[in-house]
Amino acid sequence: MSRIPLEERIAIQDLMTDYCYAVDKLTDVDDLLALFTEDAVLDFSDIGLPLMRGRAEHRAFFESVFADMSHHTHYISNFRLDSYDGSKATMRAYVQGLGRAKDGNEVLVHVRYRMDCVKQQDGWKCEQYFILGGMPMPGSLTDIHGDR
Repeated sequence: MSRIPLEERIAIQDLMTDYCYAVDKLTDVDDLLALFTEDAVLDFSDIGLPLMRGRAEHRAFFESVFADMSHHTHYISNFRLDSYDGSKATMRAYVQGLGRAKDGNEVLVHVRYRMDCVKQQDGWKCEQYFILGGMPMPGSLTDIHGDR
């Protein structure tokens, strides 16, 4: 892997942090989608959620998640940059995600994020995003989001 300038490493890591802040707000889908390329692939199939291609599918998924949830919080640790060449990078981290649905159902997941990123004129964007299982998924994840 090429030596990475500290500013670049922080900018790439901030992309994942910005995603967590945006999804935890539960209010602004456009703010969340701005973190991804127009043709990004979001693959949540490893945890029983959909694989989504393109902005329209991303929007539909997150609008329904935001409509269902009253609270979200995500904690990232063990951030690792796997590759970097100046214009593309791959990062991953361990994540603990907690949520409460408007119907009172609660979910706690321990997963891993992987983001394949590309540098664009306006900064780093995610072009492929994977949520991978870490610990067995709770049944409440399917109860809340299983119809996506």
